[in-house]
Amino acid sequence: MVTDHYNKLIIITGSSGAGRTTAINVFEDIGYESIDNIPISMIENLVLAKNRNKNLALGVDIRTREFSPKSLRKLVSKFDKIEIKVIFLDCDLNKLLGRFNETRRIHPLSGSKSLSEALVEEMEYLNPIKEFSDFVIDTTDYSPTDLRQELLNYMSISEIEKFSILLQSFSYKKGLPRNIDIIFDCRFLKNPYWNTELRDLDGNSQLIQDFVSNSSEFNSFFSKVLSLLNFYIPQVQKEGKNQFSVGFGCTGGKHRSVVLVNKIMQKLKKDGYNILLKHRDIIS
Repeated sequence: MVTDHYNKLIIITGSSGAGRTTAINVFEDIGYESIDNIPISMIENLVLAKNRNKNLALGVDIRTREFSPKSLRKLVSKFDKIEIKVIFLDCDLNKLLGRFNETRRIHPLSGSKSLSEALVEEMEYLNPIKEFSDFVIDTTDYSPTDLRQELLNYMSISEIEKFSILLQSFSYKKGLPRNIDIIFDCRFLKNPYWNTELRDLDGNSQLIQDFVSNSSEFNSFFSKVLSLLNFYIPQVQKEGKNQFSVGFGCTGGKHRSVVLVNKIMQKLKKDGYNILLKHRDIIS
């Protein structure tokens, strides 16, 4: 019988080129026994091995022997004393094409098909797995470092046995963040950027907080956002999700959105929620 201390199994799958190797290395770095492309039929014996002294992170995809959405779902349902998480790495088709062309790798489904056709076929085949995965990460705009941080954030939240909320500020000029459930636009609030004495500060500064909070629209906006979240969050919890991600955007991502994130965090923490904070575009 596997000891309770080593009862975790992470299964990493998804589109070829979406970052599975990077993800496997992350889990190896934090102490998991990490194995890529192990045949499905061997996984049960590996998981139940009596001499196992580490948690497991396994990479599987269409190259894996006996791999299919049906076989993977059947495997996941086998264990009642093992904590299993399926992490699915997704990515935009054009980005995958670029990655394959840069590395000159051959797609597993290539042959008579073009690379684009092979990728589309793989995406369609994997869709059922995405539906039952515990965590889907869109890696389109992620560097290996970004993916590593996203996985570490996810694991830190998973260790806590209660629902958690990720609050993130961002700059619209640098694009919408991936993997966000709901976004609020803060660009209508008075902008500290146009005050030369405040421009170089960020939303963690009390001066910026006071400036933004004193905007005529701030109190109404803040209360409506908080009211919506207080309604919305319990509905998300009912669905069994363990994380809910909320984004706040402004033009530069360092003033108004940061203030909103910080103030919402304070309110939600008072309500007992576990909060993870990320200011994406503050340059340290």
